[in-house]
Amino acid sequence: MVKIISKDNKLIKSVKRLTTDKKYRDLTNLFVAESFRVINTLIKNKVQIRNLLVASESKYFQVAKDYQKAGIDVVILPNSIFNTLTSLATSDGLIGVFHKLKNNFNFVKDGKYVILNQIQNPGNLGSIIRTAVGFDVNGLIISNDSVDLYHPAIIRATMGSCFSIPIKFITSLTDIIHQFHQQGFKIYGTAISPSAQKLSDTTFNNSNAVAIIFGNEGNGLKDSILKECDETIYISVNDKIDSLNVSVAVGIILYQLCKR
Repeated sequence: MVKIISKDNKLIKSVKRLTTDKKYRDLTNLFVAESFRVINTLIKNKVQIRNLLVASESKYFQVAKDYQKAGIDVVILPNSIFNTLTSLATSDGLIGVFHKLKNNFNFVKDGKYVILNQIQNPGNLGSIIRTAVGFDVNGLIISNDSVDLYHPAIIRATMGSCFSIPIKFITSLTDIIHQFHQQGFKIYGTAISPSAQKLSDTTFNNSNAVAIIFGNEGNGLKDSILKECDETIYISVNDKIDSLNVSVAVGIILYQLCKR
């Protein structure tokens, strides 16, 4: 094990930037994750770890030594320095630096897919990913102008499960809709619109070849995108609210889809 006692150490400065700076995460192809549960999940999902930082008084200090025996580079930090790095109110004393995954993605015939356009809130994206994993969605397609997948809040919200589902990043929503249509998929857009069909009246496609598109938290999907969809659906609620949170809507619609 290597022990670091200076806050000016290059690794310490790098971890701080990885926590807050998307451009730096993109430049280095690295990201950070906190807590034993999340780090252990990432390792089990074969996400490559570069460094494991452990606070000298962490209850997982012995676990960190076991990781070192498995070939992981473990770095010991005084609690005073570790506490300047953690973003958690109550940390268990572990921070991992991981390599980003490559954007590998293949269509599964008759699969179920969720397409996300311009999702901006890390908590929303994290909840959506975890929900998609729970409902055995075959893959997520996320527009490049959405919040960064490797934002620490997303890694935390998904408990590391974001890497147990195939994810593809796209620049053109129209192009991916055309690709799905070429593969025989039926595309459902989501919107509060007079022409939309109630979710409770939607039978979805008889096969599993389904992709559902969800839009930005504030603006939803553009009309030009909805015109590309085979059907537009919405969740009926009372008149006390205008709409549901997008992550809640994803959960309700996936539940309905999977109970066919």
